[in-house]
Amino acid sequence: MKVSNTASAVRATLSPTEISELQFVIEAAERAGHYMPARVPNMIAALASSADDVRMKQAAKRAEKDRVKRIEQDRRARDRQFMLGERYSVMAGRADFADAASDPDIRQWVDLTFHEIMGRPLPDQCEIRRDVWLVRVVQLNGGSFDAVVGSDCTETSDPAEINSLAEQLIARFEGAIME
Repeated sequence: MKVSNTASAVRATLSPTEISELQFVIEAAERAGHYMPARVPNMIAALASSADDVRMKQAAKRAEKDRVKRIEQDRRARDRQFMLGERYSVMAGRADFADAASDPDIRQWVDLTFHEIMGRPLPDQCEIRRDVWLVRVVQLNGGSFDAVVGSDCTETSDPAEINSLAEQLIARFEGAIME
């Protein structure tokens, strides 16, 4: 509690807990039969209302802080980035994906939600995979981008499948270089 004097009044700053304690003491005094001026119930009601407002603002701040934290946790749960060896960077994102390639031998995975927002039609025979990882592998040369190794979607949302798929993409890429 903070108290300061002005020329015509005393200004007090009370926390919601202090207001509750003050309210409890006044109600106990009334029950014990002590005289209370007529303005006391109105003062206590105004203080209680203000304490409720403070509690609501605190709850809103906590909820916003928790929301930001949840968004960051969701983002981390949906994104993975790691190195395989010293030459390959693997990036994976978890979402719903569709194969937008018109050629059945080539896969071109697109984020289904983003594609729907853009309003672009998908091929009639497109494959849709829900809640899976899109794995992209790039080759690094001295820390900078060198070549796109490839990308593909996992069959399931099992994170262990990311590493396996990345290794397959690298093996396919290195095999194509050797030929």
